[in-house]
Amino acid sequence: MTNRVIENWRNQYPESAFWETEAGAAWLKRLVIAVLYSFGMECHVGADKLATFFKLIRINTHVGTSASALRHQLHQMEALLPLFQQSCESDASSSSSSRKAVVAADETFFGDFLILVLMDLPSGYLILEEISEDRCFDTWLEKSVPRLKALGLEVNHTISDRAKALIKLAVTGFEGTSGADTFHAQYDISKWLGAKLGRLKALAEKQRAATLQKGVKNPEMEGTLLEKVLQEENSCAEIQETLMDYQENLLGVSDDVHPFSIVDNTCTDVEKVISGLEIRAQAFEKIAHAQKIADSKQIMNKFRNQFKGLATNIEFWWLWVTEILTDLAIDDVTQHWLTHTLLPVVYWHHQLHKTKNPKQRVKYQQAWRRAVNTLQSDTLTATLPASELERWLTWAEWMTRQFHRSSSAVEGRNGFLSQMHHTGRGLTEKRLRALTVIHNYGIKRLDGTTAAMRFFDREFPDLLSWLVNEMGELPLPRKAKDRVIHNPLFLITVPL
Repeated sequence: MTNRVIENWRNQYPESAFWETEAGAAWLKRLVIAVLYSFGMECHVGADKLATFFKLIRINTHVGTSASALRHQLHQMEALLPLFQQSCESDASSSSSSRKAVVAADETFFGDFLILVLMDLPSGYLILEEISEDRCFDTWLEKSVPRLKALGLEVNHTISDRAKALIKLAVTGFEGTSGADTFHAQYDISKWLGAKLGRLKALAEKQRAATLQKGVKNPEMEGTLLEKVLQEENSCAEIQETLMDYQENLLGVSDDVHPFSIVDNTCTDVEKVISGLEIRAQAFEKIAHAQKIADSKQIMNKFRNQFKGLATNIEFWWLWVTEILTDLAIDDVTQHWLTHTLLPVVYWHHQLHKTKNPKQRVKYQQAWRRAVNTLQSDTLTATLPASELERWLTWAEWMTRQFHRSSSAVEGRNGFLSQMHHTGRGLTEKRLRALTVIHNYGIKRLDGTTAAMRFFDREFPDLLSWLVNEMGELPLPRKAKDRVIHNPLFLITVPL
């Protein structure tokens, strides 16, 4: 193909001239890699579909965008991403000292294999995300300990779904404490009681609607059906009231597992947590008995067995607070002010902006306002210098971020991986490692921080920009052969 033919083929669109400039070529490279990164890598879109997209936006005349070329680019990206994390962890770990961590551990199954997930809860950083053949204690310990040492972490509290191997990992392997997970506790109750109450409500409404329709079709039966309609309306109202009672107590499980009382901001201890959860358990049993819902899987026994584990989350946190303040040699007056006055303000403010439940947001806002009024009326608050107040505010914010009672962040990660797996393409070990890096260094919260930035408390290079520099030059396009149209009436002579 002559140079003139190539030039005419490349410059056949109005925007083609821009791709020939230095700025246009750089932007084109970033566009292609960003599409591969966001859709091909993160969303598992196939190379054939990506090739079709690039052809639709008419850049296939300047860049090699065939399906085979794009697969090669994706494989190259999979190999580069773990190198980025290794480099960042090496630089950050060498300049940081050993620190304590609160983590969540869980495993998720995909077909014939499972994935072990270990996450730092305050930051959301994935410490471990690896395909494994089993989930026994020895396997967990073998895979997690080297990662913790490399990152300079000492795990002092682990939250899990109460699997025996994970409890042993927390207590024996990490030599810390093991806490139960409010997410799984509430989920078990909702599967047992909430689902059945929902079906009862739907059935009652269906029966009422059928009776009303029957009355419309048969006006002569109006008097006979009136009493039945009233009974069914009362039944609908009763089940609706029961459902609201159930939902209030289910949210109450969350309300009871806070380091401060949501009613008066007093400090919560183990006894308060257990007594509050027992009240919830009795309420659930009362609802089940009234609606004749059998507890065939012993959900309430399982729930009660988790009381101690749920209370451990609060007990551990308060011990950590006391240990830090003792090491700082804080006097009793200041320590009381920090634990009973300042911490409630910061804690409820954190929960207020964290929750997405409108009912919980109202409760948290009320608790926060009560705490603010107490803080403003305290005499020590007025006497502290602004610099000292700022110092303790920073400490309270850090301490608040260390309190965790749920592994829902890990469950969310498992859900994402499940979605990737069930697209029909599966998950390879290389793709999983690449997705781990994207989670840690690529995904940003609304404040613009990545999990790595929160975990190491420092800035890192932009992941996409690093990929653009490391991926090298994009492949050149190849002009496809002209389409051949065969004439069925043209007979090719062949020798006899």
